[in-house]
Amino acid sequence: MRDAFGPLCTVLSDHVKTVFGNVHGHQSKVIAMFVWGAIQAKSIVVQAVAEALLGESEAKCESIERRLRRFLANERVEVKDTWRHLLAGVLPYWKDKKVTLILDLTPFDEHAQVIYVGLMQQTRVLPLAWKVMPGQEKWEEGQWNIVEALFEEIDEYLEARTCTLLADRGLACLALIRLCQQRGWQYLLRVSKDERVQRWSYGHWAYWQEVSEIVSQMGQFWAGTVRLWQEHAWETQLTAVWEPGNEEAWFLISSQKAGRKRISEYRWRMRVESTFQEMKSRGWQWESTLVRDRDRLDRMLLVLFLCFWWLMHLAASCIHNGRRDRYDRHDRRDKGHLRLGRLYLLDIVRKTPCPAKLRECLLFRQRGEHWLFSLRF
Repeated sequence: MRDAFGPLCTVLSDHVKTVFGNVHGHQSKVIAMFVWGAIQAKSIVVQAVAEALLGESEAKCESIERRLRRFLANERVEVKDTWRHLLAGVLPYWKDKKVTLILDLTPFDEHAQVIYVGLMQQTRVLPLAWKVMPGQEKWEEGQWNIVEALFEEIDEYLEARTCTLLADRGLACLALIRLCQQRGWQYLLRVSKDERVQRWSYGHWAYWQEVSEIVSQMGQFWAGTVRLWQEHAWETQLTAVWEPGNEEAWFLISSQKAGRKRISEYRWRMRVESTFQEMKSRGWQWESTLVRDRDRLDRMLLVLFLCFWWLMHLAASCIHNGRRDRYDRHDRRDKGHLRLGRLYLLDIVRKTPCPAKLRECLLFRQRGEHWLFSLRF
């Protein structure tokens, strides 16, 4: 395939090669192609990406597709080392800022599932660390060993200690709480309704009961100190509420004082569902890729997550520069940040064929020996 790239693909390839120091020239070109093609196609499906890249060279669609598939199959692509360079560049931006982290697990058909740690930002969750695991086979590693390794990847670069981790019922347990405590993070976890607790009331511990007995009807609310899990008697803060319109009650445990503020904070976790929907059938169609090998899926996620970070950066730039009304209604905001960033980028490319000017829209800007990242909305 002839490497006659368009202006944006050329500057993006140079950017990838420079920022991600472990990526050699050929890989940087394919990553740049894949990212740019995926953004144009708004899909991670190889066939759709290849079709979107036809304007980048005189190569046939079949040739472009083969090149992208060879990248996914290339065992020399070091996903984790490549991603570390991104973390080292983006996470210093959050030094001394309040950080909300999300831990979740999402299935990829029946073939695989992804353990995922993300950073809550505006209306989306941006990926920080992940691991692709078997969908139905027994895992060779313990779940909490995997989660601890993901936390270590983040903790190496995240200097802020104002972190709060949110997780849903399937992940809430004492092992997760202890991993948070080891790093000085706060936690806010939702627990199942059948967990047993002991309330602190009138100067003494009451009897053990299921947490669902505390709040059993819509409209009820309770907040206070409890001991959780009878075998551990773990002292924590419990906020229990059944809000009108919800199908069931929420039971939230936290290292911070119980109360309605914990409810507001936990609502942010609902945004992870929107992020996963955008990755899948409603957006980037990762379930339609027919990629079943876990290592190949890992490389595909590298491309997809690079798209997410870049588009969020572009959306922030669009809003900061007062350009949002060109792409979205001014009376109500219909378009999410990733969609907004994509429209802004396509507009820039259409109006700015000069490579030097296009460098201004890339993910990082260089100042001396350092790469700077920002999300100024």
